[in-house]
Amino acid sequence: MPEGRRGGPRPLRASDVGRYGYCARAWWLERVGGATPTNRAAQRRGERRHQAHGRLVSAAQRQGRAVHVLLWLAAGLALALAISLLWP
Repeated sequence: MPEGRRGGPRPLRASDVGRYGYCARAWWLERVGGATPTNRAAQRRGERRHQAHGRLVSAAQRQGRAVHVLLWLAAGLALALAISLLWP
């Protein structure tokens, strides 16, 4: 692990947390493994792919919430219909 000025481990900064949240493997490779990115074009392509994937995940989550709402509405309507047929 990289060392700080006094020989101990480097302090964890807020930017480290952000980079870790974005891509834990890249954070580990840079901070612990000492690797530095050399192919910036590939890195930019990877960032675009990460962003596109994030948009797909967000859309899927929104659709999942919509499905749950529609299922609850359908269950409520089915219950209302059943009640109206059983108790005239």
